[in-house]
Amino acid sequence: MNVRPFTIAIPGQRLDWIARRLDEAEWPLAPEDEPWAHGTSITVLRELVGHWRGAYDWRAREMAMNRFPQLLIDVEVDGEHYTVHALHVAGKGPRPQPVLMTHGWPGSFVEFLDVIEPLGDPAAHGGDARDAMTLVIPSLIGYGFSSRPRRPIGPRTIARAFDRAMAVLGYRDYVAQGGDWGASVSSWLGYEGAGCAAVHLNFMLGWTAPEARPETPGEIAAIDALRRIWHAENGYMVIQSTRPLTLSYAMADSPLGVAAWILEKFHRWSQLPDDDLWAVHSRERILDNIMVYLVSGTFDTAAWLYRGVLDEPVPAGARVTRPVAVADYPGELARLPRSLVEKSCNVVRWTTQPRGGHFAAMEQPALFVEDLRGFVRSLR
Repeated sequence: MNVRPFTIAIPGQRLDWIARRLDEAEWPLAPEDEPWAHGTSITVLRELVGHWRGAYDWRAREMAMNRFPQLLIDVEVDGEHYTVHALHVAGKGPRPQPVLMTHGWPGSFVEFLDVIEPLGDPAAHGGDARDAMTLVIPSLIGYGFSSRPRRPIGPRTIARAFDRAMAVLGYRDYVAQGGDWGASVSSWLGYEGAGCAAVHLNFMLGWTAPEARPETPGEIAAIDALRRIWHAENGYMVIQSTRPLTLSYAMADSPLGVAAWILEKFHRWSQLPDDDLWAVHSRERILDNIMVYLVSGTFDTAAWLYRGVLDEPVPAGARVTRPVAVADYPGELARLPRSLVEKSCNVVRWTTQPRGGHFAAMEQPALFVEDLRGFVRSLR
């Protein structure tokens, strides 16, 4: 196995191509209706693209990301070779706790950029140095600067790759944290990861034991509500889990299309006061995240995860027996009651957050830091 340093350095011709395609893009006709009723608001996207082309500076953003040490870690899973890209930030404290933090779709390691410093160096941010964490923040395989798989793989395979990567780095008692696909990967790590000691989740839909059926009125109502929500929300999932390659032909040639596809989810899945996206997210962070997909050319293989998961079901009788903490954000579309989650996981801590949605670390970094700190502290 091989570990080597990595620095983000995107060739100028790639950036020029993105700029040119944005400038030449054909814009669709918007129906006369509510701005987001039929998909991404043209008004909001036009304003964002104007900022992108007029004020956003990738080279400055690239430099800011490169402030954090990064690695490429080669691992093997079931005879397949994968390269895992990860930020690797040493904690500043007496005994920093290793924490593996995994993003989801349509996110990236960018989701965690605003929480790295307070988690890694709490004393410098009004906290206790004893709460310091050493952070490993990977890009999911097929995403960003991790390698692209030869065929679709699922979160169980990714979890095994991440567990091997953590072992290579010398971490055998780490906490796995994640939301969205990161929650699924973290749950697999809690189930069978050799080095995983505990799990912290901010989204609990990606890993459910087959026997975990709704029984109480509250559980049944939650599942019924989830079905109603996903009836309107799961169009992207159906495409990405059945025909991801067909979608990729369009996205591979259209930075505008990638931006629209991703921006809709940040609008729909975040908890936004007065439906104002920019009241919660900065334009720079949203564009950082979109650009990671574009500069790496990984929109296609990122979508494959929705197909790969179908080949990696949770086995009958499975349960995460290691300690699990859940941070329940009110703006999350897919919310399950604690009693139902406990059928799949050993939930030792459940925190109902006052605000925030799907992209917890981006939306509410202070709340995210406080909850993760509290859980890690409880494990000491």
